[in-house]
Amino acid sequence: MELYFLRHGQSVPRSEWSGDDETRPLTESGVSAMAHEAWTLARLGLTPDVLITSPLERAQRTAEILASALGLEGRLSTERSLGKGFGMKQLRRLLRRHSRAGSIMLVGRNPEFTTIIHKLTGGHVALSKGGIARVHLAARKSGSAELVWLLQADELISLALNNSSPASAAAPDAESGEPAQG
Repeated sequence: MELYFLRHGQSVPRSEWSGDDETRPLTESGVSAMAHEAWTLARLGLTPDVLITSPLERAQRTAEILASALGLEGRLSTERSLGKGFGMKQLRRLLRRHSRAGSIMLVGRNPEFTTIIHKLTGGHVALSKGGIARVHLAARKSGSAELVWLLQADELISLALNNSSPASAAAPDAESGEPAQG
């Protein structure tokens, strides 16, 4: 199984937001950046079987932008457990619930995502807002996973703005994880 961890886009800073943290939205530039990132992910051919988002407003908006770009509106669902405190126990439940899926994309937040990636793979990763990591699960238990690739938001945006094809930019192929051949 392939797991994709997409961190939500750039949101309004906490210091500038007086409402509940769950309702903190993406900034205008965050929406624009996610549109560019989603375009790049579509060009890479990324099509997860299941797309699940946190209930956080910023994660939901990120997922909506991505679902639209990938043509996955019908596969998008919200999962309360993907909010604050998401951990291995909640991940195992999600994996059991979607056991027939070959690939699942989760849209949520840090530090939960980087902590889970570390527990699955043993690797420490930095995941920028809008960054995405692909993890291959050989079996559905801790320690049996491999970090296949990691793309930061600026890399995804750069590919979109330069109108580069994935092959000419040597971006990873969405299915194999290997650099695309040009």
